[in-house]
Amino acid sequence: MAYESAITGIKTGDRWSNVCNDKLFVIECNDDLVGFCLASFGLPNAKMKLGKIAQVCIQTDARKILRGKLLLDTVINYGEKVFTFRWQCGCADDLESNIFWKAMGWSKIADRKGISHKNTWKQTSKRKVNIYRFDKMDFFIADNINV
Repeated sequence: MAYESAITGIKTGDRWSNVCNDKLFVIECNDDLVGFCLASFGLPNAKMKLGKIAQVCIQTDARKILRGKLLLDTVINYGEKVFTFRWQCGCADDLESNIFWKAMGWSKIADRKGISHKNTWKQTSKRKVNIYRFDKMDFFIADNINV
């Protein structure tokens, strides 16, 4: 349902709004779909928008880090056009994807328990989820400074 909403711009189900602010980005190679990223760009009227990466998925036989970086850079560049400069994502602690987020220069800022797909506000899973942040304007995170 989230992917359909990102494409159509309309949320369905029991939600506080029927407007979807999410976007679905795809990456192709030789006319084959090799990956996608589902992202939101913060509340439209917020002074400091916080974008969220819901999911990045790259085909296993594709060059995952390179294509993932291209996809993520595209999302972040689009975000700048809509005044979203701060980003956050969650990644289950037991996934190799944690290597990707660290390689992209994102900083782990916290962890929490997993969230049920049926209720986005309650931590119902015992699975540990690492929370990563990326902010081009944050000079206090050493990982984001190129010396």
